[in-house]
Amino acid sequence: MNNIWILFSCLLYSIDGRITRPRICRNCTGKIHKKQDLELTKLPLIIDKTQICIKANYEYFIIIKSGSFSRRNFTRSTWAKEMKEHFHIPILYAIGTPKNSSIQKDLFAEDEQFHDLLQFNFLENYYNLTIKTTSVLVWYDRHCSKTSKYLFYVDDDLLIHTEKFIIYMMQMNYSDAMEGWFEKAGKILRTGVGGVTKEDFPIDITPDYLWGAAVLYPSNIVSNLLIKFIFNTTLPIFFRDDVFINAFIAEEAGIKRQQMKGLVLYDPTEDSLKDNMIVIDFTNEEHRYRAWNCYKYNKQCNRNLLLTLFKFFSVLSLFGIIILSCCKMIKAMKCYKPLIYQLDAIYYEMKTICEQNLSVFTIIMRKFCPTIKCRRVKFTIYLILHSKRNYIRLGFFVIILIVFYHFLLNK
Repeated sequence: MNNIWILFSCLLYSIDGRITRPRICRNCTGKIHKKQDLELTKLPLIIDKTQICIKANYEYFIIIKSGSFSRRNFTRSTWAKEMKEHFHIPILYAIGTPKNSSIQKDLFAEDEQFHDLLQFNFLENYYNLTIKTTSVLVWYDRHCSKTSKYLFYVDDDLLIHTEKFIIYMMQMNYSDAMEGWFEKAGKILRTGVGGVTKEDFPIDITPDYLWGAAVLYPSNIVSNLLIKFIFNTTLPIFFRDDVFINAFIAEEAGIKRQQMKGLVLYDPTEDSLKDNMIVIDFTNEEHRYRAWNCYKYNKQCNRNLLLTLFKFFSVLSLFGIIILSCCKMIKAMKCYKPLIYQLDAIYYEMKTICEQNLSVFTIIMRKFCPTIKCRRVKFTIYLILHSKRNYIRLGFFVIILIVFYHFLLNK
């Protein structure tokens, strides 16, 4: 009996402990930086490119945050190559210092070959994203903000339709708004990778923010607002740059954030880069290779017919359900029967006119359609258009729309 009582007491104690104690963040690996960590952003660079903006003025400047040699090489051989060769847009790759010091020699050799690395003096890892982005903004403010209107700051795993991006930037009216993939206010993660404890970061909800994958910063907000607020904020310095800089700092500074037109998430069932400007959020490198090859060489395009048909018939079914619901609502209305009577009267009146003029119609058909096949087609269309059965006409117009949509996609 005593043992049972002890077990019962332990159970009550554990339940009481779970209720009264503050919840801990399970498996959290997120990081909160200290104020002194921001001083890393002001250190001299290991590999610098201070002369790049002195030589010429640019409408915009592209910096790619990178941590992978293979991704840099793929980017250099695809959209970045087109940007540089055809439009003379400056492109640099922002990197940190590697954990393995022996890799540093390879980075020097890489820069010697391509002349496009921008290496900062902090450790390269996921939890230093805010430090990296702040470093890029500080560097851009010092050297390039006076000679360019925009900084386009992107990940190394996206794809850009070069011509569409150039046209977009040419047509853009200069403003103080940041652009990218826009997300409404969300909750701060309290579990897993990127999660932080309530004690470290007491705010639960983020303001509206832009994903860090691709952000267009007007140069004047970098110089006058972002950097100033980053270094003077009283908020805990969250390691995710999109949450800290593109949400909390932008909100404090009163900077507008908006969706960039033509920026989409990767869809494995569609060839996104053909119809859009920028594609982000690839699940793996193979998908990125396929998307580029499809756009550039019309190879390895997505041909998932079953999934495409499923999506088409799902939309069609939803459309049918909406139409049926509307029909039921109309039938329930008091004016439904008088309306039907009027429509029937109009139909029979039109039918009589059509029958009276049928011989004239036949003569016209023979004149413009000398062959029997042509006459049959025209007569079939005539009957469909004048059919009382609405579902026949509806089906006919759906077929026309499908054919039109098919040729529009494949033009």
